[in-house]
Amino acid sequence: MSTMSISKYAKHVGVNRKTITRWIGENKYIVIDGNKVNVEASDQNLKQYRDSQDLRTQNAKKNPDTLDAGSLETRAKAVYDELLSGDVDVRPIEESRAIKEHYLAELVRLEHSIKSGEVLPWRDMVNKVSEEYARMRTRLIAIAPEHGPRLRATASSSTDTEFVAALQEIIYEAMYELSLDDEAATV
Repeated sequence: MSTMSISKYAKHVGVNRKTITRWIGENKYIVIDGNKVNVEASDQNLKQYRDSQDLRTQNAKKNPDTLDAGSLETRAKAVYDELLSGDVDVRPIEESRAIKEHYLAELVRLEHSIKSGEVLPWRDMVNKVSEEYARMRTRLIAIAPEHGPRLRATASSSTDTEFVAALQEIIYEAMYELSLDDEAATV
């Protein structure tokens, strides 16, 4: 087991010291032995949890494709020769302008539709749905700690139908509370 200082380990991993300190504070990736970083365990954690998911690290490990000037000149000459030979169809400037004008007209039409309310603001709708989902999820998760003792007492001293009825009553109460919250929010 080898150890390093935080600064040396930051250089070893290729990040700055602040990132290592943040990871230590979040109890992520880094294994500390006293004041030193356990290199093998930390490298293993980084490989398993960070490098396998973070596409930036995978892309950074790839060798960048180097463009040499010779290949660029060769490609430029090939494009020039194709243009001169007439094998390539080049759009006339008038057609290009017509396409550009059509695009701009469609853009103006879309902006007008948004302002007039014909197009629904989907981002706002997605945000609202996610807020409602989070609120409902929080409420449903809270059912267990709030009503656990009551359900346990009901489960041990009743039949299945009584237990199901008690569980349904708890769910209906939670849904009713959520609907009251909705009414208060809309008023």
